[in-house]
Amino acid sequence: MQKLTTPGRLHSYILFTLMIYVSTLSVAKADNLQPAPGNYCPETNILLIIAEDLSASLNFVMQSRAAQTRNNPAEIARFLDASGVVLKQATSRGAGARTALLINSTILSRVNESNDQLLTWFPLLHSALLTLPYDDARSAADDAVGRAEGILRDGQNGNVIDQLKKASHFLVCDDLNLPLQAAIKEQMRLMARIQKRKPVVSKDYDKLVDSLRTALAYVLNNSKT
Repeated sequence: MQKLTTPGRLHSYILFTLMIYVSTLSVAKADNLQPAPGNYCPETNILLIIAEDLSASLNFVMQSRAAQTRNNPAEIARFLDASGVVLKQATSRGAGARTALLINSTILSRVNESNDQLLTWFPLLHSALLTLPYDDARSAADDAVGRAEGILRDGQNGNVIDQLKKASHFLVCDDLNLPLQAAIKEQMRLMARIQKRKPVVSKDYDKLVDSLRTALAYVLNNSKT
């Protein structure tokens, strides 16, 4: 005959099982609260301003391409250069984006593999982070910046640049930033060809136009009221 479990042992077993279950839920909940890098996307009011920038940039690109069909080198360069100015302005819209740009500027201050100049930027970085809403993404970026500073100031283990890049990635919106960066890369490539007096044909604009349209589609689809 099977021996019955005593009430005391049964109570202990149930209590232990519940503790394991609650602990598992807590870990899962904590994981879900972790901010996703590249997921810091602007609010609707910022997206609408970005839409204006992208529309203007796209218009300049199309004017440059129209000038190419007319074989007008001066206008080709002038309109394409204007498109790049407005496009780079679009990447700075929103507190997260402009703080990420400041972090990237800090990284670029590193000269000849030397970190001597980096520490002078951290007070500015901390001030910029304070302009962001206090949420998980800001906290994660702040932690990464703090680790980078600790590596420089206190000799902690780790890679300064990797930590700064991680902080920057917590404050950008990949769905918007990736096509924006692709468009900037194409605009710079075309400008370089023009400056070197290399031939530019209508098809050379395709990747730039596609990237701008992708970015604009994201902005318009996510700013609907």
